[in-house]
Amino acid sequence: MKILNVGCGKQTYGTHFIDLYPQRSEVVKCDVESEKIPFPDGTFDEVCSDNMLEHLKDVNKVLAEMYRVLKKGGKLVIITDNASFWGWHVPSAKIHYGGYEERSYGTEDRHYSLFTSWHLQNHFRSLGIGNTSTEYLMIKEKNPYLYVRAISKLVRLFSKRMAYPQIKIIGIKA
Repeated sequence: MKILNVGCGKQTYGTHFIDLYPQRSEVVKCDVESEKIPFPDGTFDEVCSDNMLEHLKDVNKVLAEMYRVLKKGGKLVIITDNASFWGWHVPSAKIHYGGYEERSYGTEDRHYSLFTSWHLQNHFRSLGIGNTSTEYLMIKEKNPYLYVRAISKLVRLFSKRMAYPQIKIIGIKA
């Protein structure tokens, strides 16, 4: 089974890897916003991307490239920030309000988009990707603080959509 990890960073999940800033020798350098993914059509059984989509300026263009290299019946798996998460709307959290300059990421917030599950499904539908499923994720690295996890447990009683910081969407190429 061939799995392409797009924007892999330090991740090791997959059999093939591309990233703008390769950190290992087996990672192919590729700027997915300005270059084609360097593989033929229909190469992969799965194409995945974790925490990259929100950093793209032209999301649909990149998703179309990911779809192009996917085999018929293959899975497209995307994990990205959930715009509905309560924590992103608290200015003191300093996450999606420009707080990145206080972290090691540099001096600018490198997010261009936040998505709801509906937004992601719209992107998938526009490309003809069917059989989508979505789930909400609590990633400990995204919320290392006990109080965030505790508040999220309370919020989950009222709204699953608002309780989790990330969304995972999976679609199948028809």
